[in-house]
Amino acid sequence: MIARSRITPLLSLLVLAGVSACGGGDDGPSTPQEPPRPATITIEPASATLTYISQTTTFNATIRDQYGAAMAATVTWSSSDEGVFTVDGSGQVTAAGNGAGTLTASAGGLNATASVTVEQRPAAIRVVSGDNQEALRGTMLPEPVVVRLEDRGGHGVAGVEIGFAPGAESGSVSVESVTSDDSGQGTTEWTLGSKFGAQTLIISVPGGIQNRARARATSDTPLPDLSVETVTLSRNDPTDLETLDITATLANKGDAASPDTFMVHLTLDGIAQDSVKVAQLQPEGRTTLEFTAGPFEAGNRRLAVVIDPERGIDEWEKENNTGTENLTVAHQEIIRVGHTSNISATLDEVLLFRIDVEEGSREALNVEVGAASGQDPDLFVNYGFRPDHHYKYSCISGEQPGDRELCQLLPARTGSYHVAVHAYSTFRSLELKISVGGIEVESYDIDVVFIEHGSAEQDNVVLEAARRWESVIVQGVTDIDLANNPIGAGQCATGSPIVDDVIDDVRMFVRIDSIDGPGKILARAGPCFSRITRFEGYPDIPRSVIAGAMEFDEDDLNRLAAQGILVSTVLHEMGHVLGFGTMWDRFDLLENHSVGGNPNADTHFTGPLATRAFERSGGRNYRGGAIVPVENGGTRGSADSHWRESVFENELMTPFLSAGIEPFSIVTIEAMADLGFSVDPSVADSYRIANTSGAGRHVDPESMIDLSNDIADYPIVFIDQKGRRVDVVRRR
Repeated sequence: MIARSRITPLLSLLVLAGVSACGGGDDGPSTPQEPPRPATITIEPASATLTYISQTTTFNATIRDQYGAAMAATVTWSSSDEGVFTVDGSGQVTAAGNGAGTLTASAGGLNATASVTVEQRPAAIRVVSGDNQEALRGTMLPEPVVVRLEDRGGHGVAGVEIGFAPGAESGSVSVESVTSDDSGQGTTEWTLGSKFGAQTLIISVPGGIQNRARARATSDTPLPDLSVETVTLSRNDPTDLETLDITATLANKGDAASPDTFMVHLTLDGIAQDSVKVAQLQPEGRTTLEFTAGPFEAGNRRLAVVIDPERGIDEWEKENNTGTENLTVAHQEIIRVGHTSNISATLDEVLLFRIDVEEGSREALNVEVGAASGQDPDLFVNYGFRPDHHYKYSCISGEQPGDRELCQLLPARTGSYHVAVHAYSTFRSLELKISVGGIEVESYDIDVVFIEHGSAEQDNVVLEAARRWESVIVQGVTDIDLANNPIGAGQCATGSPIVDDVIDDVRMFVRIDSIDGPGKILARAGPCFSRITRFEGYPDIPRSVIAGAMEFDEDDLNRLAAQGILVSTVLHEMGHVLGFGTMWDRFDLLENHSVGGNPNADTHFTGPLATRAFERSGGRNYRGGAIVPVENGGTRGSADSHWRESVFENELMTPFLSAGIEPFSIVTIEAMADLGFSVDPSVADSYRIANTSGAGRHVDPESMIDLSNDIADYPIVFIDQKGRRVDVVRRR
């Protein structure tokens, strides 16, 4: 139990009464409080060190009254030595010279002090004079090298040791160390070394600050100057199964000829791989060397082209005798048809394989990666060449975790298929299986929709052309469901209907109507919508066309039919809808555009499959420029979108057609393969390159049909794998 004291009300009253009686009432007059006055003054910070002239810093003074409260008062600032620092009325201090001084703040008869030190520190070395001189090798430069140490404010720093050290084979100096004078300067005489060309003098001060003076050592007799100007590789990411083509450009930039012959080595990680003896180069002369090297062991490698590896030639420079390129060589494994094995990979690892098919088949090549719960590999396959990233492979299989991955390429062609398996998540012991046939393959379907019909015969020609293209492109592509993102009416040529269903594989709208009367624009065509594949953190990958349109001038079709060229005309325009000449830019397959102000450009198509087909079709000896030659001249609608007329002549995809059936060549078919389609080369018409000289031929307008303005000016809308519009591109 806790005891508590309690005062009753009566007792409280008695106590209060007693207090009142004892107090006597009035205490007399009270003493008034003393008004505030400055009692103390302090400065913050208590000290400061400034490291360059004109550097500023601000001090603050605080005045308090006798009660300890901060109060306002006028403060007077002063410097004990204005040769060291100055101070203004707000307490801002400015460095004036090296030394130490006292800062004083005064107010109401009170004073406070802080210490201020100025210690200049070098921030840069400036070469005042004597840089970039020339002299005979082994002789002193005509002028001394004068340098100046400067602080951050650009003022000279005195009393600091400056070091002068010639670079390798760069001679000697009169003094290797000197103390900077009152203006911050130091001087030395430089005698050049025995090598020709660029020499270097390294200037330094304590603290790691450096600069360089440069000079050129000349000769009293002319000298060559051999250099590796460029080194170009066929690719910088070969696998350990692939060879590299290396092209090097050498030049003589000196004022004398090189020796009659000199050696050039190709080295890998410093070890010679090949060598060639090069004939004499005159001043300003150039030559090009070509090497083929590899395969190389997997890993990071350094490839170099080295002139005069024994360094026996007297020349202006030696540093420019070597050109280097870095390689990342990946491991790739060869597997065969019928191969089955278990593969494993850690997160984000990419396994590379190559399938060498020795005997082709009309059936499809099947590449499968087995399924396992929670494991998620992605599969990529490409025929003929290995793109620089697996995202660019023509077949992509990225099913949900736990599902089988399957890529099919129809037909199974002789040659090499490249396979990449990317571990989207770590997987273990999944079956990799290679086979031919036995699994159904979806065909490629062209859905022709007539906006305006022609005659029954004309409509039938269009349908026949679609069947011919379906025999060339033999495998279906990813369907696109537009139910949630429909293509509006009129968005793919005038009169095109709304599209809100699934497109399998391409839809072509056809309009046979008047364009501009007889003999002018006969037809125009192009894609309107195209697929695009998106990967996080990587540029979008273009894929095949979803929808496009062809428009034919009804005033010209009867004449085309009479000349026996209507079928070729429709085939030609259908090729443009599918991407021939209209999607090359998006796939980065066109170089040296002529449209846009460069009519004489050597415009050419760079797809590797079409390039190989061109060479095998008689173009190996083509002397007119780069291959595959594309129509140039800069005329929009014909240039940059057709094969070059002067070279291909009567081939189907030139801008001029002659009477009769134009050959549907293997070059055109393989160009479609370069756009990612699975094609059947066996259906190509017989064809040989007509003109390997590159010289132009006369085009007779009376006997030839001009299709040179047949590329429709439709914007191309790109739709991703989820049916979303992600980009719009207009024709150049």
